[in-house]
Formats: sequence, C-alpha cells, structure tokens
Amino acid sequence: MKRRLALLTALCVVALSAGLAGAQELSAVYPSEAAFNAAVAPMRQAVQQNPRDAQARYRLGMAYFNAWRQFETGLIPYGRDYHRTAEAEFRAALAASPGHLGSLLALYGLLRLRGDWEAAEALLSDLSRLLLPRSEIPAVR
Repeated sequence: MKRRLALLTALCVVALSAGLAGAQELSAVYPSEAAFNAAVAPMRQAVQQNPRDAQARYRLGMAYFNAWRQFETGLIPYGRDYHRTAEAEFRAALAASPGHLGSLLALYGLLRLRGDWEAAEALLSDLSRLLLPRSEIPAVR
C-alpha cells in the first residue's frame, strides 16, 4: 500500500507540474479584486456560454484556486473564500467530464490544502485508476 501511495503521489506531482506549465497566466498576481475580476471575466463568459466545457471550468477553477492560495500566503488582500468557487468549478468540470485529470488533481490538492482529508482520500481511487498502470493496482478482495 505504501509503495502504491508513493507512486501515486509521484505521478500526481508530475502530472500537476505538466498541467501547470501552460497555466502561468492563471497564477498572475492582481493588485485588486476588480483587476482579478476583469482578468477572469472572459473565462466566466466561456463557462456561461458552454457550461459543459470541462476545460473552461478547470481554467476558471485554477484562477480562483491560485488567487485563494495568494490570499492564504498574504500576497493579496482579497480571495478568502475563493476556494469555494474553485471547488465548485472543479466539480462541475468533473461532472461534465468524469476523467478530467487536471480537475481531479486540482480538487485533490485543494481539499488537502484545506485540511479536508477524508474528501481528498475519497478521490484516490479515481486518481489511481487514471494514473497507475493496471498492473500496479492491487486487486481488492
């Protein structure tokens, strides 16, 4: 079990790092909430036009997730409850596309950072199914 968890953790880190390479604009630091809202307005509009677009929901969720982390570390004065919006967007992306790896990884990370260990652990079976080769997943008896 420890080997499986270590392998899954390593794969999550690699997959998340690869997914974040193209998300630099989503982690920009905006000096005011108005500037942040203006920056995410096109993403919100894309979600409103197509609510089942998992990628659009993921990108919007990442913007809110990153702003929340910036608030938590003291970089910005706004964003206290943005984790709720981020979670809602990740869950909506997963509802639209259950295997959306970026949303699953981001939701897992958000839940862990928030201290919601049970909810994060509940995602591990989905993560292992997506990230581990079939031969690495032990049979449950």
